[in-house]
Amino acid sequence: MKIVLDTNVLINGFKDEYSYEKKIIDAVIAGEIEAFANRQTLQENRLISGQLINNDAYQKELNDLFAQINWVVNRRQIRVVSDPEDNKILESAVEAKAEYLVTSDNALLSIENYHGVKITNPAQFWANYKDDGMDLWKQWTKFITNKK
Repeated sequence: MKIVLDTNVLINGFKDEYSYEKKIIDAVIAGEIEAFANRQTLQENRLISGQLINNDAYQKELNDLFAQINWVVNRRQIRVVSDPEDNKILESAVEAKAEYLVTSDNALLSIENYHGVKITNPAQFWANYKDDGMDLWKQWTKFITNKK
């Protein structure tokens, strides 16, 4: 499965060890999911995470994540949302032929789908990835009843 992660996913993964963001990051590090980014976005992610995250263990995990990311070259410009940085993330997803762009950005989430790329939040992505599209209610009842 091919995905592109928005920077907010990386930052939010730091905030909660049990979050969907952290689960996604761990799956990429483990090689279960292929993540893509262009060089500029990857450099920005490193810079921003270095400024915002003052936790050596998590910074090491992010470096492991960055080592797993496949590079993509954005060959065409997309102007769908007002923020140029959001457009660059979308460009990377289209170029990589990613199945998902995972983000918490409302401007991107409002698009829902662009040229075959599903734009989704981390919880929705995780439900589709790990639980075969099972909705959150079914996940909760599965957890409560302890069924596998």
